[in-house]
Amino acid sequence: MSYITPRTDTRRAPTTPAQRRDWRAHHGRSDNAFMNLSAAFTLAGPLDEAALRRAVDRLVARHEALRTEFRTDGDLLWQHVLPTTAERLPALTTEDLGDDTPDPDQAERQWASTVADRSFDLESGPPARFALGRTRPERAILCVVLHHIICDQTSVRIALRDLAALYSAELTSESATLPELTVQFPDYAHWWHERSRAGDFDRDLAHWARSLADAPAVTPLPVTPSHDRHASTYTTLMPHHSANRLARSAARARTTPYVLLLSAFSGALADLTGAHEHLIECGYANRLSYPLREGIGRFSNNLVLRLPTDPGASVREQLAATHRAAMTAFAHARVSLDAVNEAALLDRQYVPNPDSALAFQLIDGFTDLLPLPGIVAQQHPTAAGSILDLLSVMVERNGARLTLRTTYCPSLLATAWIEALGRRFLTRLDALVANVEHDSPEEATT
Repeated sequence: MSYITPRTDTRRAPTTPAQRRDWRAHHGRSDNAFMNLSAAFTLAGPLDEAALRRAVDRLVARHEALRTEFRTDGDLLWQHVLPTTAERLPALTTEDLGDDTPDPDQAERQWASTVADRSFDLESGPPARFALGRTRPERAILCVVLHHIICDQTSVRIALRDLAALYSAELTSESATLPELTVQFPDYAHWWHERSRAGDFDRDLAHWARSLADAPAVTPLPVTPSHDRHASTYTTLMPHHSANRLARSAARARTTPYVLLLSAFSGALADLTGAHEHLIECGYANRLSYPLREGIGRFSNNLVLRLPTDPGASVREQLAATHRAAMTAFAHARVSLDAVNEAALLDRQYVPNPDSALAFQLIDGFTDLLPLPGIVAQQHPTAAGSILDLLSVMVERNGARLTLRTTYCPSLLATAWIEALGRRFLTRLDALVANVEHDSPEEATT
């Protein structure tokens, strides 16, 4: 990917399969705020609102994805990049939440949830929102909301990092020290489109067609049919584990922290469902080239892993099977599940089906990503109001701390079952890590 170059037409670019999937998902439901990725922080101290507003303007000017809106042309969906002088660019909005409220913390939580769960019109302007709510003279809450069609989890982290650097520069009237952006996400989308038309991804497409041809079509989870998609989140700290311990155990087993977690999770699913295979969606960062690592965009690809679970296998044998399945999938990660579906290579589209998708991810949280001079910034949790997937499980890494966050719909999956899954996952992970730590270092997963 190192040879991606700036596109000739700077006004617009094709969309990627993942973006087209996000477009369909967005327009398929009225309660489509589940496509929003958000981060909120309480800010204590003498915040310079004018400097923050200018920093937001500079952030939007820096990243084309934050200036992108979407338009259809016949059957094609295009992303159009607005110039930095356009009138409808995202900008910082401010709101006085009142300093006489009896519970300022509750008022901030409600306000942040309202900002995060407000939908976007993808055709009327770039789907990015920067909002500041004030509850006291030196206390405010900042909420950054980006639609998934223009960003991924890494992009939110980059946006926060760049915003902090630009705010600091505004205070000192100096230039911000930020990586140079030689290419941007629309350049990547153009590159992917041209390579796909040239047949460069045919071997990857063929792999996914073979791999998913006989995949299970029905979820083994104990689902109660419902059209409701109201979301709840089950959250628990992982007290026996730290990010450093997880990394050391993964290195000892010659695999990755994600695969270690995934093996424990698939084992927990097998314990509770009795199924010997699970289809699990994951997001692949897809930033293999240095120029892509500093940009904001929908770089991540949706992949689906077919994970076998043998009830007679040892924990290390299960880890080895998970490692092989994951490494095979990641070797073909340039092509997402969405591209496979668009190529109509399978008898049915969307494996797993969006109504029954099960997702598992290891993500980095947002703690300490907003170092504003003179300000104490503390991450403010935001929860999804609705969910597209049947079940979305994340292990969030903030420094050394690991937190399990499970987002689900109580009308579809019983809360007691979700809690049992969380407990079983932690039990499985404890056993797996202990096994790895006591094994000889020469033993490997391959």
